Amino acid sequence: MGGISSRIALGLAAVVAAFFVLAGTAYAGAVIQTDPVEYTFLPGPYVQGLGETATLDNSVSENWHDVVATKNGPDGKPLFSAPLARGGETKVVQGTQYLAAGTYHFICSFHGAGMSGDLTIDGSSGSASPRPSVKLTFPAQSLKQVRKSGVKVKIKATTASKKVKVTAKAGKVTLGTSRALDFTAGQSKTVNLPLTKAGRKAIARPKSVQIKLSAAVPYGKSASASRKVK
Repeated sequence: MGGISSRIALGLAAVVAAFFVLAGTAYAGAVIQTDPVEYTFLPGPYVQGLGETATLDNSVSENWHDVVATKNGPDGKPLFSAPLARGGETKVVQGTQYLAAGTYHFICSFHGAGMSGDLTIDGSSGSASPRPSVKLTFPAQSLKQVRKSGVKVKIKATTASKKVKVTAKAGKVTLGTSRALDFTAGQSKTVNLPLTKAGRKAIARPKSVQIKLSAAVPYGKSASASRKVK
């Protein structure tokens, strides 16, 4: 009986701790709680409205846990995820704000399918946030300019998008890659992608090069553009 009582007390402590940790924050979604003793999530249910963002509450546990959806999104990565949280931490479960109504399975990738749960999106309230999306434009530039200054790219966000990375390639050779870029909806940025050592070598002699641009957009669809540069 003592063991059961201890687990009940710890479970109640987890709920109370979650309230104080998350009270006053901007998070309005489900709070996914880890068991303070076992390598499991508390039973839930975990329900939130459309457009809300869930959180992982690992504030009472002493173990490391994360949240990873078992289905992939349009970027080929999990539909939603929270990074690994040490005991005592809470983390935002990014991607949950884009989900349509339905039920979505998740696991702790650190402990496998034995530590799992379900997040249900109630379609009767709110509206899902638009998925991140950008468009790429390949401004006119000569091969001489590319050799000197790198590949120029114009990126426009159709919706708010974070940690967007743009890569330029000639065949299989990576010419250059941008740092992670954040955009508000409708914002445009023109960036130069400095050439890699392999990139400089690949375009040093040809009279023309077909350059392909691609943008990796977390939780959204990738974008691409290409141009033959002389």
